[in-house]
Amino acid sequence: MWDAVEHFEPDGGLGAGGPALETISGHVLIIDDDPHFLRILHRILSSEKFVVAATSNSCDALGLLRSGNFELVICDLRMPDCDGLNLLQAIRSTGNKTPVIILTAYDDVDTYLEAMNAGATEYLNKPIKSDELVHVVRNCIRRATAGAIPNDQITSKVPAVD
Repeated sequence: MWDAVEHFEPDGGLGAGGPALETISGHVLIIDDDPHFLRILHRILSSEKFVVAATSNSCDALGLLRSGNFELVICDLRMPDCDGLNLLQAIRSTGNKTPVIILTAYDDVDTYLEAMNAGATEYLNKPIKSDELVHVVRNCIRRATAGAIPNDQITSKVPAVD
């Protein structure tokens, strides 16, 4: 099971680098079919001063993206109605450049490459620690607001090959 609850510390934003180093916040859209995981992610990011919208439905997510102003999207890879790769492709096909983090419990190099080639900003494996998630979220928003993502700052990890 995901261990974010054990690492979650409601410290008012002091956890992932301290207030002087990490003052980045923004609007984040989370899409995941697991309601428990959705609540955990919502709680973690909200406690770090992000404004969070969450849905378990990909069609709702596309509607929210059209009507809202999000600095970041976090999307589960495998969902019953529409997987994360299809959702990512739908987002990119509209010209939307919002950074997208793909989260998955499945370690697969081919899927990693497909997601990155489709325009994912990050590809993270579950379980993920809450401080690591907050760090990656802030980096994605920071790079997006800076206008470019330098190659030496990419934090994605290629899944292990068996």
